Amino acid sequence: MTRITVIWDSMIDKYIYWNTDRKNPESPMPLLKVENKEIRLWWASNVANNIAKLNWEVTLISMVWEDINWDLFSTLCEWENIKLKKISMKAPTITKTRFLDSQYKQQLLRVDEEKKENISRDWINQVRTILENEKPDLILISDYDKWIITKDLISMVKNYAKDNLVKILVDIKPKNLKLFHNVYLVKPNFKEFCEMMWIQWIENTDENIEKHGKEFVEKYRTNIVITRWWKGSSLITTDWKVYHIHSEERKVFDVTWAWDTYIATLTYALGKWMNMTDAVELANKASGIVVWKVGTASITKEELWI
Repeated sequence: MTRITVIWDSMIDKYIYWNTDRKNPESPMPLLKVENKEIRLWWASNVANNIAKLNWEVTLISMVWEDINWDLFSTLCEWENIKLKKISMKAPTITKTRFLDSQYKQQLLRVDEEKKENISRDWINQVRTILENEKPDLILISDYDKWIITKDLISMVKNYAKDNLVKILVDIKPKNLKLFHNVYLVKPNFKEFCEMMWIQWIENTDENIEKHGKEFVEKYRTNIVITRWWKGSSLITTDWKVYHIHSEERKVFDVTWAWDTYIATLTYALGKWMNMTDAVELANKASGIVVWKVGTASITKEELWI
């Protein structure tokens, strides 16, 4: 079985559902009566969760602090059959707590637990040691534009991949594009792609994607998959071949984490030795299923292969 390792912006997402059936006697602020709680994996950990849901072994390298949220995070990973390799830091395990009205699902308040911490050389060495022990065939970098992605870290990962013939896939953010020259594949959405090419606005057409996609490939020397919402995806390879894989038009309920499902399925398909066009088509199908689901969701192997 192809070994997949996911790195790294991970987070816990807490949902607290409430109602206000009586007034607060102590202040004019609403009195929230908690009716239900949910705890979910988010960011890179949700990508790893989507891969695990497809019955594929996956290792997650993530930075956490050994606080109460770390206990929740590690337990969730264990439940979802994710092999967690932690890098301990002093900042809190990144957590977002959302308070939502239980009837209308409207968000009243969000509380963020997050503190920036400089990435040390020791942490980068720890990541390399984990990679050397896990010996992945595919490395998936899930970039959510946080402080965790640094030049030194990515340089180390790229050097490891080059020395060991490992393919790197990146769910990329425009800010960090300069770090990812010469990786195997990057996957921006259409808006992010326009930002990367310094285009204020172009029409989302196959012709425009082909023109600017070839410019991108020539400059950054990587395969690129551009997700184009209801128009599906476009793949431009390093040998300048262009494939437009269009999606079936569907009613969309929620796109919250469809892109996590997309990159997870794409990586899973490449791990099964599918060619890139078939892998993109399967990822299209997976994200098309997930947007039918209300709330953040993942896909199962049974749903994907029916």
